[in-house]
Amino acid sequence: MMGMETDTAGMKPPEHRSGPPVKKVTREEAVAAVRAIAEPSGLDGGTSLCERLTHVLDHRQFRRMPPGKQVLYLQLLRWTHGCGRELVEASRMEMCGWTGLAPETIKKYLPQLIDEGLVKKVRESTPINPAAYQVNWLPPPSPSPDEIHPTRISYYVDQLNEKERMECRRIEQLLTREERRQIQSIVAQSLRTLGIPWDYELIKKLITWYHLTHSPYLDQLEMDHPDWFATPSQFKS
Repeated sequence: MMGMETDTAGMKPPEHRSGPPVKKVTREEAVAAVRAIAEPSGLDGGTSLCERLTHVLDHRQFRRMPPGKQVLYLQLLRWTHGCGRELVEASRMEMCGWTGLAPETIKKYLPQLIDEGLVKKVRESTPINPAAYQVNWLPPPSPSPDEIHPTRISYYVDQLNEKERMECRRIEQLLTREERRQIQSIVAQSLRTLGIPWDYELIKKLITWYHLTHSPYLDQLEMDHPDWFATPSQFKS
């Protein structure tokens, strides 16, 4: 301001406080870090972490979870197996920071993951430390409907009730002509791959199966016919 003078002669510049020295990562160390993720981690007979996460994303139980529950579970996997740890110590607020979810959402979904055996609380929280959790992988999935042998599918389709057949017709009506042709092509190719002669009646049944098992109705079908999906993935005709 005018009329005021500032004496800067005796002032010292602010002291610069440096943190701990930053360790430079060598190329070899960077490559080793990438390999630690990409190569087999010993989690499941040599299955890599990336493969395990892919199995989670494809698992029907995971796909049925609400989005918030999916995010929480994936982040818990990240902070345990993704970091090479057996356990993770975290408060609900820390989990909010990981996921971007509200505390009420964490409060809702964390107990569900515990009830389902995907998360286990191994130590209660204290005034000093947060609770500790063990995070488990999803169990091996049941065989994909696409892995079931056509002869078995033919038998299953013969057992469909009227409600299930009506659902199939409803799905078919929603498909475009191009989508129907694509499904027919997929079914025909699967028979050629297995060396099964072209059979019009069998193809119709396989298309019916495809409609039901590639739609949300698959969940209902699994509940109504659990034995169909508990069969080993490799079948002999």
